[in-house]
Amino acid sequence: MQLLKIMPNLIFLKNRREGFIFLTVTICIIISTANYISAQTKTIEQDSSNNNIESKFLKMISVKKVQIPGNDKHESDKKMINKYSGRIIRNINVRVLDVFGASLDNPEDTSQSWLEDKGNSLHYKSREWIIKNKLIFTEGEELTPFNVQESERIIRESPYIYDVRIVPQKVNNDSKSVDIIVYAQDLWSTNGSLKYHPGGKTGSLSIDDINFLGLGNEFMGGPKFDPSYNRGWDWDGSYAIDNFGRLFLSGKIYYFSDIYRQQYGVNVGREFFSPIIQWAGAVSQNWQITKYPVLKDSSIKLESAKYNQQDYWLGYAFDLKPFDPNTVYQNRFNIAGRITRTVYSRIPEFDTIHLFQDNTFYLSRIGYSYKKFYQDRYILGLGKTEDIPLINIVELLWGFEKGANANQIYYGFKSGYSLYNYYWGYIYGGFQAGTFRKNNKWEDQNAFLEMLYFSKLMPLGNFYMRQYLGSRYSVSLNPFGTDILDINNADGLRGFSDNQLTGSKKLILNYEADIFAPLKILGFNLAFITFTDFGLISTTNEPLFSSKLYQGYGVGFRIKNEQLIFPQFQFSIGFYPNLPEERGNHFNMFTQSSIFNEYNSFTFSAPSIVIGH
Repeated sequence: MQLLKIMPNLIFLKNRREGFIFLTVTICIIISTANYISAQTKTIEQDSSNNNIESKFLKMISVKKVQIPGNDKHESDKKMINKYSGRIIRNINVRVLDVFGASLDNPEDTSQSWLEDKGNSLHYKSREWIIKNKLIFTEGEELTPFNVQESERIIRESPYIYDVRIVPQKVNNDSKSVDIIVYAQDLWSTNGSLKYHPGGKTGSLSIDDINFLGLGNEFMGGPKFDPSYNRGWDWDGSYAIDNFGRLFLSGKIYYFSDIYRQQYGVNVGREFFSPIIQWAGAVSQNWQITKYPVLKDSSIKLESAKYNQQDYWLGYAFDLKPFDPNTVYQNRFNIAGRITRTVYSRIPEFDTIHLFQDNTFYLSRIGYSYKKFYQDRYILGLGKTEDIPLINIVELLWGFEKGANANQIYYGFKSGYSLYNYYWGYIYGGFQAGTFRKNNKWEDQNAFLEMLYFSKLMPLGNFYMRQYLGSRYSVSLNPFGTDILDINNADGLRGFSDNQLTGSKKLILNYEADIFAPLKILGFNLAFITFTDFGLISTTNEPLFSSKLYQGYGVGFRIKNEQLIFPQFQFSIGFYPNLPEERGNHFNMFTQSSIFNEYNSFTFSAPSIVIGH
């Protein structure tokens, strides 16, 4: 009996040792590979100066220095902006640069190859007036450093812009005026896909352009084919307008469908896109038909729910002090209300507990926030300028749902705080909790506590390294006793997947180290990755720390050309020493197209309930 008690611990120690050995070996391989590439950089620089075939190939591989904020022209621009503070803006000129060849630091540069020439000729540049409409200052106003820097950030957040630089220019013989030139560099904005599966005779064609005809609008759509569709084919499509005039209003019309769902709608509104904005809100209308497979008379039949949903929200931001852009006061208090009305015109027969009921949900928010930004690189991206939010935010939520069969009250709380230090890095912590109250009982209770830390960028020979550490504790309880939490992939251990492993409580710890290579191949940047993930998950009646500790150890690489719309490509190999009841494989090779370590930007938007994850 005593042997049986200690066996699980022995197995755990053995598995942990295997994971440590695997991680150590893979790190050694990465370091060896990095050193080899580093040793070749000087050779590439020397050989690429020749004019032979090998040299032409090597010219496609550029040796670059990892750019650190504070060492580029953006910092000198800030000093110059401060120098011209208070002068009257005479003219604003916008210059949109080619996707390939030029750069903000060297706008006169041209493309270096026929491939770049072809790419530039096929790309519609952003219209200059589109960029100008995103500035929060105009001709005839006094230049204030905050407005210039905030305009840069707003433009840089546009999905079709790679980077932006705003430079003041001296006006000869006029010491009271200043001219402004805005350099904006586009992304390659067009993407598409073509799929066909001969076995099922299914396929699809999709085209996506996030800067359609250079207007800053997004067009997405295309046909798809499947014998299961009523007509044998269907289509998806949407068109989104980024900015109406200078109002920062956006709008979208869309239609999406698959075998089990058809959805279409329209919305228009604007967010609190800047801390100085006072009003925000949106109006949307959505129609949806959802089909549910149901076992009836020994066969599977489809029952459907059909409804339309109207969603309205309006928010007002204010401060107790008068706004002064020279001292960068901002609207720190926020009140908002939201009404969501859902009306069913068809309800499935199996709904005996009134899940599909007409209802109107009223949700209000009162909040406080203070937000500022700092610039950095190599955090979520591979070299482009990133605006990292530093926040101090608290939200109180109260709502009431009036249903056709039952009413309930909602209470919620959200908070977050982050800070940054040049020497030790960035840290964020946040807590959110929310619950419904119905018939004197608490229902749908969700809460989570999260933390994210990333270090400063540290030199490693010709390379640079950044480390990430994240953790999340989540609880989710619902009236049906269903376990809805899991630790799969982005919800816990990357590369891990087990649909049978669910719970109502979980604790996750993630570590990652990224090593950024000083090479650019055809515009693609490269980073090597190592990670270690731990996860605990348990059901309602099971103590969390009595559950099995699941582990994941892995290594991989990430590549992306950040001047293209295409998502990043990340390939990883993971090792998972202890699996649930030995289900699945201990090793897994997988790809990712999204960043694992993402911070919470906490932008005030439509009031929303806390969702467990």
